[in-house]
Parts: sequence; structure tokens; C-alpha cells
Amino acid sequence: MLEQLWPAPFSLEQRYRYYPNARFLETVSREEEARLIAQGCTKELWRTIKPDIVLHANRSSLRSSVLTLDFKFPCPDTNKPQWREYGENSACAGYNQGEIYRNALRGEAVLISPRAGVTP
Repeated sequence: MLEQLWPAPFSLEQRYRYYPNARFLETVSREEEARLIAQGCTKELWRTIKPDIVLHANRSSLRSSVLTLDFKFPCPDTNKPQWREYGENSACAGYNQGEIYRNALRGEAVLISPRAGVTP
């Protein structure tokens, strides 16, 4: 169904390794991600982000977005859906997920929640 709404390429749960100081972004393959997790090397995923859906402009720009969508299902449902804040031990300390998605992928980022709808 997404193909009908967005004919340009899109990525589902694509993991990216982001170096904020260098403003450099690279993709992490599903195979590499699975291997690192299986080997207990999750520290290697420290600089990574994994948005739910990334809509790209065209095939030549798969490391940038037109729009990044992230789904939030807060528990309990009375909690307000919000971007996760990165802690002081993170490579992205001082920012939240939405800010990092915008900076890394150079496009708009929105949070989607069944309770709140779409929030920038």
C-alpha cells in the first residue's frame, strides 16, 4: 500500500550509523545488524539510528529523506507520545530522536501516534 502512496523509494526500519560531528551517515545492512546482535557486539550499534519509515526523493538519495516517520505507542495510553531524549552517554547527547533524524537524514521528521496523530 505504501508503494501506491509513495512511488519513490522508501526504507522500512533501516539502521543508519551517524557521526554528528562529521555530519556523515552510512547505512548498516540487516545482515551486519543481525551479526552484531548475535555476537553480543551491541556496542557497535552505539552511533546508530533506526527510524520506522524513511521516504526518499529518489534512488540516488537513499541516505537522505524527504520525510522520516516514527511510530510511538506510549504505555499507558494516557502518556503523551514524544521523541526520546538521548542521554549524556549517547553519541547524540543533548538531542532528541526527531532532531537527530532531521540532522542525519536532512529531511522533516514526524512522530505518529494513535492517540495524538501526527506531530512534528
